[in-house]
Amino acid sequence: MVSLSIRDRVLAISGLPPEGMAFAEMQAAYDEVEGRLAAGGIAEIVADLDGIGKSNHSVATFLIGCGELSTRKGVRIRFVGLDDEGLRGELLRLGFDGHGAYVPKAFRPEGPKSVFISVGAAIYKFGEDIRKLIGFIGEIVNAGLHLLRHPRKLDLREVLFYMDKSGADGVPIVMLICFLMGLILAFQGITQMMRFGLQIYIADLVGLAIVRELGPLMVAMICIGRAGSAYAAELGTMKVSEEIDAMNTMGLKPARFLVVPKIVALTLTVPMLVLVGNVCGIVGGVLVTLAMSDITYLEYMNRTLQTLVPWNILESMVKALAFAVIIAGVGCFRGFEADRDAKGVGSATTSAVVSGIFLVIVADFFVTFFYPQVLKAFGIPY
Repeated sequence: MVSLSIRDRVLAISGLPPEGMAFAEMQAAYDEVEGRLAAGGIAEIVADLDGIGKSNHSVATFLIGCGELSTRKGVRIRFVGLDDEGLRGELLRLGFDGHGAYVPKAFRPEGPKSVFISVGAAIYKFGEDIRKLIGFIGEIVNAGLHLLRHPRKLDLREVLFYMDKSGADGVPIVMLICFLMGLILAFQGITQMMRFGLQIYIADLVGLAIVRELGPLMVAMICIGRAGSAYAAELGTMKVSEEIDAMNTMGLKPARFLVVPKIVALTLTVPMLVLVGNVCGIVGGVLVTLAMSDITYLEYMNRTLQTLVPWNILESMVKALAFAVIIAGVGCFRGFEADRDAKGVGSATTSAVVSGIFLVIVADFFVTFFYPQVLKAFGIPY
């Protein structure tokens, strides 16, 4: 039961319940504090927070009300028995400066910000992300080298679990999306090529576009939405529930046990999904071409096999491996950087998808540009 007493112009508040306050109890205590301050003669409010923790949000709400009253009446407010460091930090964040003053914090921006401030904040955040990302990459490389030296420490059950979730469960949607991409690409191409009697070249268009570009890219987009977001949400939830802190306390390396199995699983499944997607895309092109032209199935497939060379398949696999590492790494990185609340988990999931798409497109550009240069350096025509 909350009790108030006045001595030497000090209003002492004690008996705050450690398990939280009901709304009626909170309102009654607030009204009593307001009445005592209205009577005058009070120079300071002292609240005893012995046994109160950070998670006691109802007491924190009551203290905010007391802080607003102290600001309005021009009296000091301080706390005794404040042993919980989490609660101390939360009170500082709420506006209690620890020296008797309470300055309410604006949790939502008031009015539009200057474009220069917004740009500066974005650049600063980008720099912070780069710094954290470099550290995260270092941890992953260190964990990967450790598992290469001790391969038996890799949890194969975790790898197989994520292969099933990220790979086997994604086969139907990959087949459907790539099949439709092949249909669309063939339809758009054949309507133009028929004007010039070049229908046979639709096999070149569909085969090269699907294998070299659209197949890996579509599979990557699907994996970003399914696997990357799931990894971020999973690790973000673990951070909120302090499971990652518990692993660090026990001397376990989160990167070794939580990240590496996901990366291994995705690097094994994405190339297989890309192969499935490539085949389905070509099948889609075949169906449209056979339905809209006089080209036979045998002619179409012979042209496709003449057009596609092994180096095209290798380019598709290189992109698949690069995309897999990026998707798994970004998803895990955003999960580790999530704030410790439900909103933070949602933001981390969204950020994982957006960052993953951006980095996949950037990686696609570099592989597309440099892959022929590398083959040319080895004397391989492409």
